[in-house]
Amino acid sequence: MLGIEEALKIVIDRVSPNGTEFIDADLAIGRVLREAIVSDLDLPPFDRARMDGYAIRGGETTNATSAAPVRLVGIGEIAAGSFFDGELGPGEAVRIMTGAPVPLGADAVERIEVIAVDQDGSILLREPVAPGKNITPRAFEVACGALVVEPGEMITPALAAVMATFGYAKVEVGVSPRVALISTGNELVGVAERPGPGKIRDSNAKVLAGYVLEAGGEVVSTAMVDDDLEATVRAIREAMEVADLILLSGGVSMGDYDLVKPALRHCGAEIQFERVAMHPGKPTVFASRGEKLIFGLPGNPVSVAVAFFLFVRPALRRWQGATQIELARSRAICTARVKGAPPRRSHQPGRLRIVDGCALIDPLRWSGSGDLVGFMNASALIVVPEETAEIEPGQLTGIIEIPQQAAVARRRL
Repeated sequence: MLGIEEALKIVIDRVSPNGTEFIDADLAIGRVLREAIVSDLDLPPFDRARMDGYAIRGGETTNATSAAPVRLVGIGEIAAGSFFDGELGPGEAVRIMTGAPVPLGADAVERIEVIAVDQDGSILLREPVAPGKNITPRAFEVACGALVVEPGEMITPALAAVMATFGYAKVEVGVSPRVALISTGNELVGVAERPGPGKIRDSNAKVLAGYVLEAGGEVVSTAMVDDDLEATVRAIREAMEVADLILLSGGVSMGDYDLVKPALRHCGAEIQFERVAMHPGKPTVFASRGEKLIFGLPGNPVSVAVAFFLFVRPALRRWQGATQIELARSRAICTARVKGAPPRRSHQPGRLRIVDGCALIDPLRWSGSGDLVGFMNASALIVVPEETAEIEPGQLTGIIEIPQQAAVARRRL
């Protein structure tokens, strides 16, 4: 039985970054950037006002006090998107709005809230204003020609905004891996059907489709097959015709009706591993045929999710050329007792929260790897090491953050 790191290395060693394509930047959120983003201008492109107020010469206010305010003459106004055609002279001020270019000759902006305007229109400053105050200098954020983002980053809404700032209407991204989903089991019925005795609806296809989308993949086919060797072989062969990566759920254990591994061998696939020292998800299978990757995931929904996070998602991200392929890991204080599963590493659902700057993880009540409703509320996995029988309340433990599907915007804009 392989350790998790050893199994992941086997997966990643069989995945190479695939091709690229240029797409509209509006459709790129959730995809992996495969070109460098370089600034085509200084940002800001001019000395920019950070406040609504008046642009002034700070040196003229050195002796300003409440009893003896400095008087300046207003000579114009600059709104965002316009500029002042001229130079600020001694004793002058220009009304300026947030984001507008600071006029030539000015070296400070005093915010409107502390400025008084006399009856004769004079601007009164009752305290000194240091040169540079409330101004973002030209190129302070980034200079023209600078590398802003390196290839391999996932495109987030914030990164999309950066690309728009520097004129990237189209962007080069990793090609999305095509994924086929196959749910196996005599007990399964369609989502729209009412389950009869001993039957359950196929929820795994739904959760896997969401996770694939979040990871940047594209679901190109779905199938549901009974525990029948011929039907399973046929479904795998059909999936190989259209997909780069195939995800089967169910049928991977040691029972009489667990037919995924025999079906994979019938299809000419080479099984790379079939048991991993993890809980839940021990009977996870990974196989390959040429460049086709096949994962056999356990049937229980929580096992499906954990195995996807640990192995499938890294493969999908690696396929697209991502720099960071694994989910974010951190540590938090466990608020209740959590039992481990030695000699396997355990991953159990928890809800992460921050209290007074301290990360806390609350174990969720669940009845095991079949408890999809209990797992639904998890925002992180609590990691219990292989040698640990239980984690005590107040103990620091490792966690893996779970991506939230609400954040997925790609192809839904």
